[in-house]
Amino acid sequence: MKYKWLVLCLVVGLLLWLGRAEALVGVCSNCHTMHNSQNGTAMTVNGTAPNPLLLKAGCIGCHAQGGSQRIVNWGGSLIPQVYHSDSQDLAGGNFAYITGLKTGGDGGSGDAYGHNVAGIPGIDVDSALSAGAPGPFNGWHPQSQWNNKQITCAGGGGCHGIRVGNLSPMAGIKGAHHSNITGTVNGTTVGESYRFLLNVKGYEVSDWQNTSPTHHNEYYGKTTPITQLSCSATTCHQGPNGSPMPPDGTISQFCATCHPLFHSANSTASDPSNPGSPWLRHPTDYALPNSGEYANYNNGTLTYSVLAPVARTTWPITGISDTVTPGSDAVMCLSCHYAHAGPYPDMLRWNYNNCVASGGYNPNCGCFVCHTSKD
Repeated sequence: MKYKWLVLCLVVGLLLWLGRAEALVGVCSNCHTMHNSQNGTAMTVNGTAPNPLLLKAGCIGCHAQGGSQRIVNWGGSLIPQVYHSDSQDLAGGNFAYITGLKTGGDGGSGDAYGHNVAGIPGIDVDSALSAGAPGPFNGWHPQSQWNNKQITCAGGGGCHGIRVGNLSPMAGIKGAHHSNITGTVNGTTVGESYRFLLNVKGYEVSDWQNTSPTHHNEYYGKTTPITQLSCSATTCHQGPNGSPMPPDGTISQFCATCHPLFHSANSTASDPSNPGSPWLRHPTDYALPNSGEYANYNNGTLTYSVLAPVARTTWPITGISDTVTPGSDAVMCLSCHYAHAGPYPDMLRWNYNNCVASGGYNPNCGCFVCHTSKD
C-alpha cells in the first residue's frame, strides 16, 4: 500500500512542478475556465456570459476572430482561423469573402462566395438560398425547415461533429478536440474524423494548409459514385442517434448529406445504366479516366495540383503524394469548391468566367487541370 501512495505522491508532485495540466490540444486553461472570473474580470473571449463546457469561447470565438492572422497562437495552442484578413487562406477557405473583410479574386464579395454560418459577424441568411441547400432529391427533408435559417458550425444544423435533431453546436462537437489526431484519420469517432466531419476519412497536414504538391491534405474518394444517398439508416443516417454521415467515408458523400442531387449516379448521368452517357451534372467520387485528355492531368505533368485537388481511392492513406494517377485518383466536390468560402462565386477555387476553351493553357483555370484538351 505504501508504494501506491508513493507513486501517487510522485504523480501529484510532477503535476505541481509542471504547474499546469495539458490536454491533447494544449494547456487546459487556454480553452477552459472554472468560474469565468479572474480578479473580478470575465474570462470569456466573446462576451461576458459563461459558455457551455466551461469554455472561454465557442466555435466562432475561437476560429472566426476576424483578425489579421490565419493561425492564432493562444499560449502555445495554435488555432486555425476560418474568418480573417490574412493574405493566405487555409485549405477550407475563408468566410471573409462573404462579409467583404477580404475581396474575392474577381473583385467581389457576398453570399455567393460561401456558406452563411450563423454567429459570424456580418453574415446573415443567404439572400439567394434562404429556402435551403441546393441539390436535394424530391422527397428529401422538407425544405421549409431551412426557410430563413442559417447553418451552424456543428450540432444538428451544422457540418462538424454529431449532427442530429436540435443538438447544439457544443454538444455536437463535445470531446472532439481532446481526441484530435493528425496524419491518417479513419473516421471512427468525431475526433478521429477528417476535420471533425463524422466518418470522413483522409490524411490531415498539421498546419491546415494546402500549399504545394508536396504539402497538402489528402482526401478519400471512390472510383464510382453510389447510386443514391437516401435518408435511410443503411445509407445516410448511420451515426449516433441517427446522425447523418457518409456511408463510405468520402468527402463527396459527406457533402451529399445536404446536397445529394449533385452526387448520386442515378441523378448525374442522363442514362444511369450507361456510365458513358452524357453527364447532366459534374460527377464526384468518380475516377479520372486513364485515357484521352484526362491522362494528361495538369498539362501532362501528372503533378498534384492544389488548384484542382483529387481524392485517393486506396485506403489507408498514409502520407502525401505529389503525383496523380488517372484511372485511380478521383474527382470530388473539393476539386472545384472550397468547403467554407472562397474568393470566387459558388465557392469555386478559380474564376470560372476566365476559362476560355481553345484559348490556350491557362494555369489559373482549374477546369484545364483535368480537361487538358480544352485549353
